[in-house]
Amino acid sequence: MRKKYQWHIGAVFVTAAVILGALYYYGIFVGKKEQPAVYSVILYQNTNDEWSTLVEGTEQAEEDLDIDVNYVYLARDDTAQEQAAAVRREINAGSSGILLAPVDTEEVQNVLKSMYLKVPVLCVETGAGDDFPVLRTDDRAMGKAMGEAILKDMDSTGAQRRVAILTEYMGRDSVRLRYEGLTEALKEAKEPVIIEERARFHGDFSLGRFIKSVFYDAPPYLVTLDKYMTEQAAAAWTGYRQENEKNKLSCRIYGIGNTARTVNDLDNENIAALMYQNEFNMGYQGITYLTQKNRKKWLEENTAIRYRMVTKESLYEDENERLLFSNT
Repeated sequence: MRKKYQWHIGAVFVTAAVILGALYYYGIFVGKKEQPAVYSVILYQNTNDEWSTLVEGTEQAEEDLDIDVNYVYLARDDTAQEQAAAVRREINAGSSGILLAPVDTEEVQNVLKSMYLKVPVLCVETGAGDDFPVLRTDDRAMGKAMGEAILKDMDSTGAQRRVAILTEYMGRDSVRLRYEGLTEALKEAKEPVIIEERARFHGDFSLGRFIKSVFYDAPPYLVTLDKYMTEQAAAAWTGYRQENEKNKLSCRIYGIGNTARTVNDLDNENIAALMYQNEFNMGYQGITYLTQKNRKKWLEENTAIRYRMVTKESLYEDENERLLFSNT
């Protein structure tokens, strides 16, 4: 009788051990497999939510693909080394891929080439050399379209054929390509156009004060090639015009931008026209690319980032409203 009792006790312990072992295995191995993959988005300066449209695209991809996305935003003056350090931290933390908006093309390229990157890295908006794929619109064509729009405006208004171009952030190839397309269009004009390049010297005063000083020369057209620059130019023009409200001042700003501030300034006629790219698709397609097995082929066949020009008159057209007011 006693042996039978001992057998039952032993059976209970064996059964308990099997159950605990199964729970341990499920929790340690199976449970881990069910955790979604994590991807990282690392973006240069995010002043005033300048990347909100792109982030809406990455968040939609995150939901559709059942993955997790971690976001890292650099400060305005962060360097390529600081951005590379962020890439390294994300990889070490278990990221399965990096979506990167480089702060400077050449510098980021040099730093990344010296790193061992065990996960895919896709650049967005700005490239980092031929070693890294990039997802963006045709920046040169966008710049050229802007130049052609300015020429058309000159012909219709009879305004002085003089254009001031703010050449900040030329270290990013996106800005440089826009500049090349813009100046190509202006130089091809039948009637000559005076092109004035303006940039701060090293250690010069703040960006806002610098842009305001450009207005002292009364340029009929001012061009900005980056969304942050466009925000700053619109703010500087508004302040300058208010300070000189007794004078009849006119400057038509053509800029790159899709932020809430630039759209508001366009609506309030502080900006004449905006060129913008479909950053929602850029974010969505960028994250989707990182999850693919044959990424190179997928990138060639499934990604196309369009650009558009918008004025106050066309701001509330369906397509522009969908892409520029996507939060609402």
